[in-house]
Amino acid sequence: MPLFVLMLAPFAFGTGAFVFAGLLDPMAADLGVSVAAAGQLQSAFAVACALGGPVLAVVTRRHDRQRLLVAVLVFLAFANAVSAMADSFTLLLAVRIVAGFFGALALPMASTLAVLLVSETERPRALALVVGGNTLAFLIGIPLGSLAGSEFGWAASFWMTAGLCALVAGLTAALVPATGVPPPPPPGAFARVLRWPMTGLFLLTGLGFAATFSSTGYVGPVITRLTGFTGTGIGVVQMLVGLGSILGLAFGARLAAAVGTRALPALMATIVATQLLFFAAMAANPGPVAGMVLTVLAITPGAAALFAVSPIVQNRLAAEAGPAATVAFALNGSMIFLGQGLGVVLGGGAISVAGLPAVGLAGAGVAIGGLLLSLRIPALRPRPVA
Repeated sequence: MPLFVLMLAPFAFGTGAFVFAGLLDPMAADLGVSVAAAGQLQSAFAVACALGGPVLAVVTRRHDRQRLLVAVLVFLAFANAVSAMADSFTLLLAVRIVAGFFGALALPMASTLAVLLVSETERPRALALVVGGNTLAFLIGIPLGSLAGSEFGWAASFWMTAGLCALVAGLTAALVPATGVPPPPPPGAFARVLRWPMTGLFLLTGLGFAATFSSTGYVGPVITRLTGFTGTGIGVVQMLVGLGSILGLAFGARLAAAVGTRALPALMATIVATQLLFFAAMAANPGPVAGMVLTVLAITPGAAALFAVSPIVQNRLAAEAGPAATVAFALNGSMIFLGQGLGVVLGGGAISVAGLPAVGLAGAGVAIGGLLLSLRIPALRPRPVA
């Protein structure tokens, strides 16, 4: 039961991060800004997470992880409630920045608690379960936010997330035992992880998420453009992102064991292809039926390829970093958030310059950079037999 509750923490956090992605059109209209500007609410949250994660990990290293996670979830519940009541874009942007900075602790705290609660042999399964909460956000939480927002107004998506965070905070306080303070990272941990090829793996993570979120960050307008769906229909189609992410995690785990980083170029090439498909489909304006088929072909494989990269990168980081693996995972997590934020910024810029179809071109350009980088990452050298 404690592990299941810990899985709900990244589920609540991930839901709150992009809960309004399918509601950008009505939000922009109500707040008096462009769709591209409304999308920056997501980038502000994600970039604040990227900055807040490492800073708060150092500042809070002497605090009990269970109490800290409860405090973070309570704060996120409050921040989402304030977001629901915000009556201006400026106020909402400020709240999202603060929420992202302090909410960045949710996933690393849940992961740390999972590690402390199980034996060493059970750690991979426990970590996979906790990280799976993030994929459930894309499969269930974010689409539900779109459904709530389409029925009761975009503020309802924030009220839903506030209630979810409060519920998970209560469950964490009641069912997850306190574990004390974990040991500090070994001396020289940061110097150990800031070297090649780990720096290349961090950058690859950021580029993969930036490429994908240049279009996924505007998934509501993209789905409407391709299929004609609005409201509830957007929420249903959004579930394809979650389905792809779950399939990708499972497939990536197998690839990590079988071929390791040699699979990365093919996965990055898939992201390039799906982003180009987004551009071609929106530029051609094929009609609702063909548009739906193209949406499925672009969203699901693209999400699967992105999330298949994660187990491969994490496995390689663990092998390269050794006792500094926790630090490597934290930095890689920051690159996920930074990539998401920069991807939304890039997509917004593309919309402002060349219109909505250009988000696919922008994403493809970034993914090509990731593809070229992946070709330079060497295969893991076999360890000598003692």
